[in-house]
This record gives sequence, structure tokens and C-alpha cells, in this order.
Amino acid sequence: MMVGYESQLLDLAVNQPDAFKQIKDDVVIVYPTPTVWSTHTLMALDEKGGTLLNLLKTPAVQKLAWERHGFRAANFAGTDSISRFGVPGTLDQIPAVSELPNNDAMQQLIATLQSTQ
Repeated sequence: MMVGYESQLLDLAVNQPDAFKQIKDDVVIVYPTPTVWSTHTLMALDEKGGTLLNLLKTPAVQKLAWERHGFRAANFAGTDSISRFGVPGTLDQIPAVSELPNNDAMQQLIATLQSTQ
């Protein structure tokens, strides 16, 4: 079993189609309900970092991230269907999304998991 991001599989299908063909019949995609969005944080420490942050938020870059790498941006409006990637089992719309637990809850989860080892 492997657990990963949807975008990793979509990226493989687009950028390494021969590798994807080797595994596609063995892959089953599961979307937990509810699921959570992965938050990718960028903190600009100088003007160049601010420029990068602003660039990453532009519709053009977010569209490129979707089309070339299967990366769903926070504003997913205006993109084409996920079927374009040819990956069976993917969903155009995620039916239920929950916020990630806060840091205290995450630390408690980690401690609990570590104590069971």
C-alpha cells in the first residue's frame, strides 16, 4: 500500500506516461470522506520571496500547476476536467473537505501514534 497525494499520480500520468502505464492497472484511488486539503505554506522573507509568493497566486501559474502537474489550487474554478489525465478513479469535485486539526491536536495524535509502537 502507498499513500500519497492525488497530484503525484496525475503528475506521473502527464510527465512520465510510460511509467504510469506500468502501474495504472494496480492503482486504486481512495478519497476519504471528509478529506483534508494539504496546505502548502510559503513565507516571504524578502522582496524576491514576495515576488515569488505573488507569482504562485496568479491564475496563469495555478493553471499551469494543474495542467502540467495535477495540482489543485485553492481556487479550482475555470480548470478543465480531471479526466484529461486519464487516471481512473479520480474525482472532478471532492465531496467533503474538513479543516486540518490545529497544532495541539496534531501533536496529541503524533504522541498517541508514537506510544503505540
